[in-house]
Amino acid sequence: DPTPPKAPINVILIVLDTTRADILSAYGYAKETSPSLDRLAREGIRFEEATSTDFWTLPAHASLLTGEYPSTHRATSETNHLQPGAQTLAELLSAAGYRTRAYVSNAWIGTERGFAQGFDTFVETWKTEQRAGSDFLFDRAAIEGAEAWIAEKDERAEKFFLFLNLNSAHMPYSPDPMVLADLSPGPRSIERTRRLRKLKGMWAHLGGDFELDAEDFEILRELYEAEIAMLDALVGRLVEFLRTRELLDETLVIVTSDHGENLGDHGMIDHLLSMYQTTTRVPLIMRHPPSFPPGMRNEAVVSLVDVVPTVLDIVGLADTYPEIARGSLINAAHSPQRAVFAENDRPLNGIDLMRANYPDFDLATIDGRMRMIRTRQHKLIWKEDGSTELYDLVADPEELDDLSKQAPELREELLAQLQTWMRSEERGEGENAEPARMKVTDPETQEQLRSLGYIE
Repeated sequence: DPTPPKAPINVILIVLDTTRADILSAYGYAKETSPSLDRLAREGIRFEEATSTDFWTLPAHASLLTGEYPSTHRATSETNHLQPGAQTLAELLSAAGYRTRAYVSNAWIGTERGFAQGFDTFVETWKTEQRAGSDFLFDRAAIEGAEAWIAEKDERAEKFFLFLNLNSAHMPYSPDPMVLADLSPGPRSIERTRRLRKLKGMWAHLGGDFELDAEDFEILRELYEAEIAMLDALVGRLVEFLRTRELLDETLVIVTSDHGENLGDHGMIDHLLSMYQTTTRVPLIMRHPPSFPPGMRNEAVVSLVDVVPTVLDIVGLADTYPEIARGSLINAAHSPQRAVFAENDRPLNGIDLMRANYPDFDLATIDGRMRMIRTRQHKLIWKEDGSTELYDLVADPEELDDLSKQAPELREELLAQLQTWMRSEERGEGENAEPARMKVTDPETQEQLRSLGYIE
């Protein structure tokens, strides 16, 4: 059996669902969208180049909680489920004596999708709060519940692992009008703003039913910024609660995201079907003074798969799980040449949605797997039809100049690296997981997915 860690500390892992790094003032954004995260970063470490393993919720969360890429953990857009054989951080910490709880506000990582494994309690916020038109209420309920639970663990002197998924930055964007006005006071078309607040996702735009222009994209960005600011305030509230109870310095606090968001970038909205930096570069901030001196910045290319090894290392379980902990961000000086990856399988749910609503839409344009390799300087995106896109992220951070034809040698080199990695990853218990259309039996979960634009 795993031995309890010598000096156990609490662990809080917070996912700000759908939060792209470059919209946070903590990452240099001009507007003050994230004062709480700014402070957390000043008191800890900020990873400048953290990369998700996919552009949507389910596979990315599975990577964050298992330390594996999608082709290994097999929770993908073709299976729609975390496989029972997967070993999660909650299970590892529970085996070491931690009390474990999750609050999740996104139904893609709910009990029906297999994500409750390892948690003593797993709270799906959309089932506990009266729906009042705002996902922010679910997230606020999660923070309130978390505070009460932490106080209880503290009084019992029980070490804990708390996982929070806060989802209110996800479409549709419906921030508090006062927060919106405070961040972006400039005049806005009320009619356009009201219309855009109802936009649930990319499918109507992709199908041609919801035309958008530059002014629309600007309003969407302002709405999104306000959602981020509201989320940031919730994180700040929880951090101050820990500080007041004198728990903060003995708690490893990690804030990250599962993926980013397009706000007109590349003509796209939402985050699906996009391997650009807008959707794959995510924030990653950690605070634990014994592990990270205040104000550290790490510019290495890192991945969501690095979080599990880092947690195990910090809490003293590296010797218990040496194979997993080897990838820790504490003692691993990741070389500038290091590559990280992202991947997505066939988007079965989107294909079904487009087929049902837009029978004339050319499904071949979205029906295929995607893979990505990213180094400090370059990124290659590969699609199953054989097409590629190649970018120099240093010279061209907005990925506007595809170098596939201009730099054929670099393209081939990265493609070979990507193919080698793909062959090495496709293994493990879940590799025979069958493709499955998503089945949802719970009516509250159906309503939650419908409100987010995932199902009709």
